Amino acid sequence: MADKNEEHFGSSRFQKAGLILALAFYIISIIMVLRIQTGGDILDKNVKTITFAHWQLEDGFRHGFDEAIKLFEEYKAKQGQKVKVIQLTVPIQGYGQWFMTQLVGGDPADLIELLGTSDIRNQYFTPLSQYIGSPNPFNQGTPLEGIPWKDTYVDDMRAGLDPIYAEYYGIGVFIHTCRMYVNMDMLQKATGSRKLPQTLTEWLNICEKMRAYGKKIGKPVIPIGVRGFDRGTLSQLLGYYQSQLNSDLNDSLPEFCSDVASVDILDGLHQGKLSKEKQLAAINILTEIGNYFCDGFPSTDLEQTKFLFFAGNVGFFPEGTWNAFSMINNSPFEVEIIDVPVIGPDHKYSKFFAGRPSEQGVGVGGLFGIPKATKNFNLAFEFLQFITSWKINQMTMVEHSKWLASVKKVNYTGIMKKMQPQPGSKRANITFPFSFGAKSDKKIYEIIETAIINKTPEPQEYFWKDFISRIPDIHDELIEMIENEKRNMINIETMRSTSVLGLRYSEFSPQDAGRLKIRSQMNFENLISQFKSLRNIMKTDKTLESMKTGAK
Repeated sequence: MADKNEEHFGSSRFQKAGLILALAFYIISIIMVLRIQTGGDILDKNVKTITFAHWQLEDGFRHGFDEAIKLFEEYKAKQGQKVKVIQLTVPIQGYGQWFMTQLVGGDPADLIELLGTSDIRNQYFTPLSQYIGSPNPFNQGTPLEGIPWKDTYVDDMRAGLDPIYAEYYGIGVFIHTCRMYVNMDMLQKATGSRKLPQTLTEWLNICEKMRAYGKKIGKPVIPIGVRGFDRGTLSQLLGYYQSQLNSDLNDSLPEFCSDVASVDILDGLHQGKLSKEKQLAAINILTEIGNYFCDGFPSTDLEQTKFLFFAGNVGFFPEGTWNAFSMINNSPFEVEIIDVPVIGPDHKYSKFFAGRPSEQGVGVGGLFGIPKATKNFNLAFEFLQFITSWKINQMTMVEHSKWLASVKKVNYTGIMKKMQPQPGSKRANITFPFSFGAKSDKKIYEIIETAIINKTPEPQEYFWKDFISRIPDIHDELIEMIENEKRNMINIETMRSTSVLGLRYSEFSPQDAGRLKIRSQMNFENLISQFKSLRNIMKTDKTLESMKTGAK
């Protein structure tokens, strides 16, 4: 009986200890959360804490910002202010849900990498438009000293401008281009040479030799690795070759450079003014390239392909430069970075070749914004300017991440030179005219995948017939776009009217009044742009209906 009492007592004591530990952990967690939310007031009133959140888990990125944070904290300490910056990383797979939870919950990170629609940004993020015209104070003593913050960017901050609200909600920190990673050992063994392909035909010929080499040695060799699961590779290659074949349309119709180019191309096809073969040539090119993908490529994700590349099974891997650091450092063989080969004079579609479109001024990403709910706007804004300054942006991106910096006047050396945006033919990219939104994009890639897998004899006609058959579904998609454009116009007009009324009935300083007037003018111009977009969507719908009727 005594043994049972002792056993019960011991068990009870263990349970109490567990409850005490759980309670202690809970209290500590509450203190830490409150500390972050209140800027450090709970534990130390002299310490201000901000959180810097993003999904960039690539090699070098976090380490670069760890150093930037250290330098910023030291800078603030010299000013007599104790500051703590917490870097928070969330995997991209769960970032979207985490992002919205942060915003809706009302206690978000102070500086956060942007996702979401224009409405989400307008609702939850502080507009930064009034600040971008002034110089970044952290650029003093650099080649960008005294230059407006906006003009220090390679794209003049175009990527940060929200097209609906004509506001800047985020500032970018990096730029990326699409390149091709080459296993030089496999190239040497398969071809007997280290000569790299310059044209599409040369590339495909080497791929054929790599396939033959794999059969010869009895090992699996994949000439071209892909990101098949998210269709990233198909998307990059389709846009790349579509623009090479059709960028000359910029010369005849400037509006072809805009997002509403599809309506003019479709109308030209329907009227017989544009060549259907030329507009669909990129489909044939993708099926040619797809012959050298691995079996089951639609289910292959990025990490699987990188693993196969590192293992020496993949010859070429078209991918963004965000993976350059890991591709080079994690491969046990020499890796070369080259441009994706262009359509040369030795290819049947050379008759359509219009030149490689320019990469300059495009590709700025990693937009970081400051939520309206932050309790530390001034400190978060100061840190944002700090990390986008000439020195720090180069340190975090070039030195650590081996990425391209988003600011101007950066000197790249070594392999980074091969990642720089190419001037190309000075023409802008051309949108694939059969893309109208997420639903139609999904069908486009499904058809291309099917044509590759089944080795469809006439991919162009296969795609065209499917496109015509899907016009009723595309109509429904366009109706959704029309309603969305109408809502956008109402929102823009509300903002414009508010600005006009504010100028008329409220007192502002001359500087604030000037900014409000500019904002009103921008809203008016944006309203006109949205009206044109709405008109073109409606015109597209009518054109597609005529194309469907004419095809019967």
